[in-house]
Formats: sequence, C-alpha cells, structure tokens
Amino acid sequence: MAVPTSYKVQIGVSMLLAGLAAIAVVLTLLPGRPVVPEAVGLTLFGLVFPVFGSAMVRCYRAGVQARGPEVLVVLWDTPRWVRVAAGTLTAGVVLCVALGGGAAGGQPERTAEGYYLNHHGDRQPVSRATYESALKSGVRGFDAAATFFFAVSALMAAAACRAEEEALAEWGWARREV
Repeated sequence: MAVPTSYKVQIGVSMLLAGLAAIAVVLTLLPGRPVVPEAVGLTLFGLVFPVFGSAMVRCYRAGVQARGPEVLVVLWDTPRWVRVAAGTLTAGVVLCVALGGGAAGGQPERTAEGYYLNHHGDRQPVSRATYESALKSGVRGFDAAATFFFAVSALMAAAACRAEEEALAEWGWARREV
C-alpha cells in the first residue's frame, strides 16, 4: 500500500527541519562570530511543538503507543530510510555537541562596557571570543534538541502510517471473510 500524501508531507517536513537544525548545530562549530543568529535557533526550537505535537496526535489516532519502553519497538518498525536518516542526523548532532564542549558558565551579555557572562546576577567579564563561544553554545543546545525532536517526529509519523495501513489491511480481510 502506498503511503498517504499527508504522511509523506509530515515525514518530509520533519526530516527537512531536522536537517536544517542539524546544519545550524554544525555551523556553531565554526571559529569566529556565530554564523547562525540566535533567532534562527529559537525559531527552529519553537517549531518543534507543532511538529512533534501533530506526530503525537497521529500516533494517538492510529493507536500507536507513544510512551514507555514499547515506543522503541514501535519506532524501530518504521521504514529503513526514515530510521537511517533520523539516526544519522541525531548521531551527527550528538557528535557535534560533544566536540563543541559544554555550556557556558552563564548567559552571555554584551554592553557598551564589554562582554559578560551573567550567572544568576553574578556578571563576570569575558573576552569577545568567550562571549561568542557562549552564544554558539546556546544555539547549539537548542538546535540539537530540535534536531532530535524533529527526527523522532518523522519516526512517529512513519509508525502511525504503518499502524494505519495494518488496521486498514485487517479491516479489508475482515470484510472479505463476511
């Protein structure tokens, strides 16, 4: 049975957004000023909610278990290309986060006097390079999380599609037996 168009669109959009978020993560590893503005990272992260939410609704409607340990079995029972693409993007982002180092010791701030890291009201002066590194670290964290949730959304939509196809096949067999 062919995959319905709405599932193709949802899987495609989820994978496209996962790819864009993964590219943003990779770009945070470049030296110098941040290439990706913070607004892009926050926008991608904000898009997680409708994309992941709609995948959850599809799973619920199709009767797919979307939580607990059974979810891993359900997600594994999706088309191979979706698993490979989602797994590759997620693994690449995890590698980039590991290579990029930990989070900064505070929220980066820039004033007329210089660059600071603000940790709960304790402003520490830092160099411009440290400030830019802290900016990139924040974007990297948001975009890494977005990549993961977009990839999982694609897997969930594929799992819901498979469950719906199986339910339709069972319904067809039951109709033929009557």
